[in-house]
Amino acid sequence: MKPRISCAMPVYNTTAYLAEAIESILGQTYTDFEFLIANDGSTDGSDDIIAQYAKQDSRIVHLSRTENRGLVFTRNELLDHAQGEWLATMDSDDIALPERFERQLAYIAANPDYDLVGSAAQLIDPEGNPMCEMGVELSHDEIDAWHMAGSSGTAFVSPTAMIRTSALRAVNGYREHDGCAEDFDLMLRLAEKGQLCTMPDVLLLYRQHFGSLGYDSNLQQRNGIRWAVEEAYERRGFPIPDDLFDEPIPNRTESYAYRQWSEWSLRGGNVSSARKYGLRAIARAPWSPRGWRALARAWVSDDVA
Repeated sequence: MKPRISCAMPVYNTTAYLAEAIESILGQTYTDFEFLIANDGSTDGSDDIIAQYAKQDSRIVHLSRTENRGLVFTRNELLDHAQGEWLATMDSDDIALPERFERQLAYIAANPDYDLVGSAAQLIDPEGNPMCEMGVELSHDEIDAWHMAGSSGTAFVSPTAMIRTSALRAVNGYREHDGCAEDFDLMLRLAEKGQLCTMPDVLLLYRQHFGSLGYDSNLQQRNGIRWAVEEAYERRGFPIPDDLFDEPIPNRTESYAYRQWSEWSLRGGNVSSARKYGLRAIARAPWSPRGWRALARAWVSDDVA
């Protein structure tokens, strides 16, 4: 009998976080799922970790190769193996909360017209310390408008997505492009065929670290977003607005990232972390007034978490 959910997780060199990510899926309160884990040529021992868990839990389907083929190839490989009605995306450096699957399926049961349901998430730093919540409840129209505006990043946290497998296959899965924006492109194409939404529940701990694509390949990702949006305008027969990509692209240096983490931590009431990352921002770029402003905001707060 086929499972209701196929959870799909690509893996490439994430030994520091992998076990915690795997255990968060195996610990779900909803248990009718298969767990597809694809090792994309890792060189750091990630494959051994997957193999150990696969021996312990028959729901794990372990796919592995020695050659690194990239994220899009791996996501489509996982889609090819999926047997479930729904495909739950998962990244190997994040942590799913125990009721993620159960609550998403309950939401889908109450809203059966949706082809994709995402959720809010709690941002955490590399060590797992909380920063702030990310994501709000969004309708289909709000999500699509966000993406068509060429905004930086998807309208919700990508690894929270629960996607109808047949809908994902109907748009031919993920598309290859050197811009690292396969999720952004997919949301635009799915929105042209069905309904998307974000539920307000926090169902994932979303880890921020320098090895993730959002930091490691930021400019490349931004070019991919431009490609995806321009193609969407062309498919839909709309003229591309002249000012569509006027927004400057931030250079996500370490100093920029630490400033952002400081601001997020302060927003979430985690003042100790806000001060720590403010200091790190200044250490990386002592001439930058933005780093000093971030630290000042954190230092004047007396609500130390």
